[in-house]
Amino acid sequence: MAHTSEQVRNVALVGHGHAGKTALLDAIAFHLKLSSRLGSTADGTSLSDIDAEEKERRQTLSAHLFQLPIGDTVCNVFDTPGHPDFLGEVLAAMDAVETALFVVNAANPVTFHLRHLWKRAGDLGIGRAIAITHLDQDNTDFEAVVEELRTAFGHAVVPASYPNATGAAFKSVHDVTHREGPKAEQYHDMIEEDEAEVDDTLMEHYLETGHLDEHEFEENLRRAVARGNLVPVFAVCPNRGLGLEQLLEFISHHFPSPVCFGARPAGEPGSGAYGQLVEPDDGPFVAKVCRVVSDPYVGRLSVLRCLRGKLSKDQNVVDVRTGQSHKVAHLYAVHGKDTKEIGEVVAGDLFAVGKIEDFLLGDTLTDGTRLELPRVAFPVPTYSRHIWPKARGDEQKIGHAVEKIGIEDPTFLHDRDKETGEFLVTGMSPLHLDVHFQRLNRKHHVAVEHGPPTIPYRETITARADGHHRHKKQSGGRGQFAEVYLRVAPKQHGEGFEFVDSVVGGSIPRQFIPEVEKGVRKFLTRGSLAGFPVVDVQAEVYDGKYHDVDSDQISFQLAGERAFLDGFSKARPILLEPVMDVEIHVPERFTGDVAGNLSGARGRLAGMEVHEGVQMIKAHVPLASMLEYSTQLRSITAGEGTYTMQFAHYEPVPPHLQAEIVKNRKAVVDQHHGEHR
Repeated sequence: MAHTSEQVRNVALVGHGHAGKTALLDAIAFHLKLSSRLGSTADGTSLSDIDAEEKERRQTLSAHLFQLPIGDTVCNVFDTPGHPDFLGEVLAAMDAVETALFVVNAANPVTFHLRHLWKRAGDLGIGRAIAITHLDQDNTDFEAVVEELRTAFGHAVVPASYPNATGAAFKSVHDVTHREGPKAEQYHDMIEEDEAEVDDTLMEHYLETGHLDEHEFEENLRRAVARGNLVPVFAVCPNRGLGLEQLLEFISHHFPSPVCFGARPAGEPGSGAYGQLVEPDDGPFVAKVCRVVSDPYVGRLSVLRCLRGKLSKDQNVVDVRTGQSHKVAHLYAVHGKDTKEIGEVVAGDLFAVGKIEDFLLGDTLTDGTRLELPRVAFPVPTYSRHIWPKARGDEQKIGHAVEKIGIEDPTFLHDRDKETGEFLVTGMSPLHLDVHFQRLNRKHHVAVEHGPPTIPYRETITARADGHHRHKKQSGGRGQFAEVYLRVAPKQHGEGFEFVDSVVGGSIPRQFIPEVEKGVRKFLTRGSLAGFPVVDVQAEVYDGKYHDVDSDQISFQLAGERAFLDGFSKARPILLEPVMDVEIHVPERFTGDVAGNLSGARGRLAGMEVHEGVQMIKAHVPLASMLEYSTQLRSITAGEGTYTMQFAHYEPVPPHLQAEIVKNRKAVVDQHHGEHR
């Protein structure tokens, strides 16, 4: 349908897993007669069960966009994953909408994940609303749920609809804006009180009269939602179709349109994500890429949000990141897995373009204007695996396929470790990576094996020692000869390697001293303890011997390397392990369990702080203990904990663990050599 920016509504369904987001979308589509039957996640018939992985696991794993005509408005709805491991999908969707509709389960409304999403929506400056599900279950209490939400998120949380009863007696829903039911006046007054805070003039009138007239009430609801003064709450029962009419009417009439945003600096309530950078008017075209899907048969499909101006098909756009101009041959409206070609988009529209391979998530597209919109701050993934192809000959395919997955998901990183040569992928958790491994196989026909990455240990010494080697080789004709004496000594952490030339009297000719250093440096790349790089040592060459005919560069390189090996072996070598700065966020009730687990993992607590019921724990933990930590934390906190980590420094490995690491490392090396004989 042809429409204006004022008629557009962009909404993201967000919240914890199993709250009923996808069920709500299916119920709305069925209610609007966009589907012939009520879809179900349980039997794989949901509109949002698009990918094979989602059907198999019976949960949403990607943000899917649907276009729903509601009255005279066009409502673009993102159904987003509820599992915290797929947070990147949710953040990208919230960045593209005016309103986040939080779907909460009446049995457990305020989860740790919900609090996090609530804060991120606030940081973006978008409107917020709440739909409460599962009110038909036994032992639910609508008023108690609302009170819990108000305690967590403030007095702006007020019912805009409410059930006649809960549990088995839940048969109908009352609309507060139409003053229906026995509690309508109470809730209506609460909405008016919050709504009056939209501006000083309205507040002044409210204080004078004690209420808002009907015109003021209707006119300012949308402004109140946009600015965060009002968070309307809706009672819904998707599987029975209850509360949908009231919710859809409020979305159509009172949810913010794109025109509501852009008048205030980014981050302020009602500013949207971009503040004064753009205004949704008829000025020069500006859009942002909010989702990218790579299909091996169809090619790349980029979903965009038009923030200003209009765009028609066959028009050129400039990708500000690359400076390249691209002709947009086709524009599409998106409805789940289906697309429909359209001729034009206006400010506020969510739409797609196909077969332009250069667009990346977060790119700004303009008519040539130099304007770059801020990118979403995605969580940093922490769970890494070393992967390799199951089938010989897939080595070339694997890199290309993994790159395509990474383009779609900013929380999926990949790189080849320069030190170990391992191809590493990093995601949010084992589940997150398992889903992507399935997609690699299904979409790109690359099956992978995986294992833990090699920990980048270092080797050093703790004592001084002398080293000596005499290299002599005679095989007919010219031979090889070099003899080197040197001393090794430890240096302070972080000081690196130092080579000292103390040779006097010409026992080693000047031209061969650099060759001794080359030999020593060669040893530094692979130490003798477990084959890891050697750090923070000094090598002082002080004596040696040479032969006028048989000495050459190679001889002194070999003698230098083996003399250093001799000294290194005598200087009490040790392993150093990487230690990480870890920051963990968990509900306060799990503090003791998490702290105890860290202690058992050789972690040291560095600080603790509580904010709004969320415990932040800082600790220094060896990387070896963090390889499977996402699984441990999920088990301890029932999936409600999150963490980030970054490299801090190296520390000595405890002696009993060092012996085990060296033994295991040598076994791996021996196996590797055996496979290549």
